[in-house]
Amino acid sequence: MSDQSCSSPCRPRLDLAFANLTLRLWVALRFVMAGVDKFRAGDGAAATFNMGNYETKSAQIAKLMTDNSIVPAAMIGPFAHYIGFVLLIVGVWVAIGFLSEFSLLAAGLTFLSLGFGLASLPDDMELTANIGVGIIITGLALMTNKYGFISLDGILCRGRARKSTPAA
Repeated sequence: MSDQSCSSPCRPRLDLAFANLTLRLWVALRFVMAGVDKFRAGDGAAATFNMGNYETKSAQIAKLMTDNSIVPAAMIGPFAHYIGFVLLIVGVWVAIGFLSEFSLLAAGLTFLSLGFGLASLPDDMELTANIGVGIIITGLALMTNKYGFISLDGILCRGRARKSTPAA
């Protein structure tokens, strides 16, 4: 005899909702902080954040990849220039949970693009230690997304579900 109350559609699985929230916020935090870091120069109280720093870091990334990678230089320049903005946009998108499946897909593809860039460099240890973990966590977030009640999608869908439910 199985316990039907645990799988009742009327009862939300808060454990999986909290797991989804935690996983989504980890992915979002990782992207936002990596994106913000592209605008930073210096450490501690002496750190500055501006577009000049971003251009300098983008040029360093492009040079490192051009010198050490098999990727064509025509593709490296745009990648290095826009990656900071992509990280910020995808990070915020994942955090709010709007169109969650697509935001997590975008996060996974962004991790893959970062992984491809790192794998093409001579020292790819960060690939497995950092990018691989990010892809695994993004996959887990996608697997628990059905229970993403604590997201913009979850809030909007609950409101829609209440409106479409006939009054008893």
